[in-house]
Amino acid sequence: MAALRPSPITPTVDFERDGVQHGFLRLPYSRDDSAWGSVMIPVCVIRNGQGPSALLTGGNHGDEYEGPLALYELARTLDPKDVSGTVIIVPAMNYPAFRVGSRTSPIDKGNMNRSFPGRPDGTVTEKIADYFQRELLPRADIVFDFHSGGKTLDFVPFCAAHTLPDKAQEKKAFAAVEAFSAPFSMRMTEIDAVGMYDTAAEEMGKVFVTTELGGGGTSRAE
Repeated sequence: MAALRPSPITPTVDFERDGVQHGFLRLPYSRDDSAWGSVMIPVCVIRNGQGPSALLTGGNHGDEYEGPLALYELARTLDPKDVSGTVIIVPAMNYPAFRVGSRTSPIDKGNMNRSFPGRPDGTVTEKIADYFQRELLPRADIVFDFHSGGKTLDFVPFCAAHTLPDKAQEKKAFAAVEAFSAPFSMRMTEIDAVGMYDTAAEEMGKVFVTTELGGGGTSRAE
């Protein structure tokens, strides 16, 4: 089997450098309004020496605003002295969808949460998924993906993790759910795992936790 080509995405941040960095994941994207254009996906890295690594993501679906708003605020305020290890924050994974407030990408109609493991030579959405699959998920010990109901659903706020064959991995995930202290918690069994971000992370042995925090196409102050 031929080896996959390198990801076309290049970060403007150094994941190994201490301190706070705000930058982008730059994906070249030639289009009618910009022949040499790029999709610029915001990313923040807060690092303080050696230690565990957390990957925090929102905007997996672009009409789910609660996660991106919370993560942009965290990226603005989190101090390295309060971190032991690394926190990588990507407030809007599917940034093209987030910009227009749609569940799927306006570029290729891609649903980020059905696009894993992605392809480096695929659609824009598949290229983003591929970068997470091969570059960001391997860096993480725990992955926290913030969801909400978007324009079509409205959830009571809950935090959740999956039942897993690896009970040690499952135990760590539910410890993180408990630590999050959402009004409600949920234990989920995945019935359609094809192409999903959580499946990609869990198959790597990562601790994966998710939320559903409201929805209705808007966002509450709390």
